[in-house]
Amino acid sequence: MSTSLRASNPPRIAVIGDFNIDVILGEVKALPRVGYDTVSDEYSIEPGGSAAIVALGLASVGWPTDLYANVGDDLFGHWLRDTSKAAGVRLMNCADDRSESTGLSVAFSKHGDRGFISVPNPESDWEALDLILEDPPAHVHVCYHPYLPGLTSKLADIFPELRRAGTTLSMDPAGPGTDSSYPLAHLEEVGNVDFLFLNDQEAGDLQISLPPSKNLFGRLADVVVVKQGNQGAIAYLPDDELDLPERSVDVLETTGAGDNFAVGFLTSWLRIGNLETALRAGNVFGSESTRYPGGVQVQAHYPTLMQQYPELFLASKTSHS
Repeated sequence: MSTSLRASNPPRIAVIGDFNIDVILGEVKALPRVGYDTVSDEYSIEPGGSAAIVALGLASVGWPTDLYANVGDDLFGHWLRDTSKAAGVRLMNCADDRSESTGLSVAFSKHGDRGFISVPNPESDWEALDLILEDPPAHVHVCYHPYLPGLTSKLADIFPELRRAGTTLSMDPAGPGTDSSYPLAHLEEVGNVDFLFLNDQEAGDLQISLPPSKNLFGRLADVVVVKQGNQGAIAYLPDDELDLPERSVDVLETTGAGDNFAVGFLTSWLRIGNLETALRAGNVFGSESTRYPGGVQVQAHYPTLMQQYPELFLASKTSHS
């Protein structure tokens, strides 16, 4: 893995995955039984989806960013189009123009953690991803969801071409595929990436042991990054691991924390090229996001954070280890 980057002339990054409406509820005492109600004292409506949070975060710190996602031709879809344009994200809509359904997630918080009830994004054949090969970006980050049908085979087609063009790759899978007996099948079909982002639950769902077995490296990823919330993050390599503590903050809720970790990690990696520094940068962005509701409100503060931690984000020379 290698990279070169002048911060004054950043290359384009592409993010692939989900873009939907997030309805963020405050703390709830319990989920309602069927036929009953429960109360939350507050809510907000924001752009959401793991891929969108990453793309909007990358744009907020100055990366030219494309987002390949499926957005419907409805009220929510038009609001998401306007939101991405205002943020400087170029939306490459992969959905059929006649699609009327835009994805929606309702997030609720309980005891500092969160759960979701989601309506999936519109289906598509992902043919718009062919455009990515016309001018390959410096990096492609995929937020993989099992409920995005057709994406696996399309990624398997374009990843070899992107690698030949010098593009680096990362993936953050939201969970196992449809084959519960072998949940790694979809990741193996896509092929090896530079960075595989997981949390402890996702590693368990995918039946990936931690530390990962050596036969995973070079087959699924060069580096496995495990986000551990208030315990920090660990990067596993074939013959080594880096275990870094979390930056301690007062947590409000955790929606989008892992996605914002990826924003910090990738920004540092692409500028500096040092794995330990990138982990620390991911911890800064990921922990800061837990101080705000939802996944995007924190992103207006990222340029200031980068100035506070110049050794993580603003090195004048690239290095690599």
